[in-house]
Amino acid sequence: MHAHRILLPLLLAALLAGGCASDAPLPETTAKTSSFSRELVWDDLSLGPNDIVRVGVYGHPELGTPIGTGVQGTRVDNDGNLSLPLVGSVPVGGRSVAQARGLVTEAVAKYVQEPKVDLSVVEYGARRVYIYGEVQKPGAYVLDRPLNVYQGLALGGGFTAHARREQIVLLRGQPEALEVKVIDGDTPNLDGLVALRPDDFVFVRRSGAGRFSDEVLPILTGISSALGSAATLLVLNDHLK
Repeated sequence: MHAHRILLPLLLAALLAGGCASDAPLPETTAKTSSFSRELVWDDLSLGPNDIVRVGVYGHPELGTPIGTGVQGTRVDNDGNLSLPLVGSVPVGGRSVAQARGLVTEAVAKYVQEPKVDLSVVEYGARRVYIYGEVQKPGAYVLDRPLNVYQGLALGGGFTAHARREQIVLLRGQPEALEVKVIDGDTPNLDGLVALRPDDFVFVRRSGAGRFSDEVLPILTGISSALGSAATLLVLNDHLK
């Protein structure tokens, strides 16, 4: 009886140690600096394709977004250009709202002296975050307001019954500057308050799943983000060999 009391804890310890040892590694950060922040910054995010923008020029409605047509604004095209009557195309892609307003003001100044231009976003279509893995409603979500990781998971409907809640993996960036953060969703903590940015990929692992790459790569190949590039997949594969 005494021997059983000694052997049982040792056996359990060995099984637990074996389970931890068998866990496949997660990808590593390759970025030299971290952009992760809990500050929900919004103004510095840039415009992009499919954003709908409204432009008004004080005293000159003919130079701004057409009105009276039922259209609330003008959509930024796939090349990042905003087309306005008379003014033509203005390259606003990759610019903040303030920068885009400045570019439109410069363009309008060819027709009006000291123009007063108002530019606002009616609908964000370019800013997307990707919430996948063991969530109720996986998919791409328009980032139309500041969100942190926990709020992003709520968009995805919360965890499934098979979720490995202590391993929520946030991936951000390009292959040569990949950022990785692992968040414990089982215990509320400050990491879960990290602000999401466009093209962030949040993945909730499945309990008992094997290699992280086997879970995530089939999804990454099917999404249109920086992380969906072939080069990024090679980086991830290299980390997970």
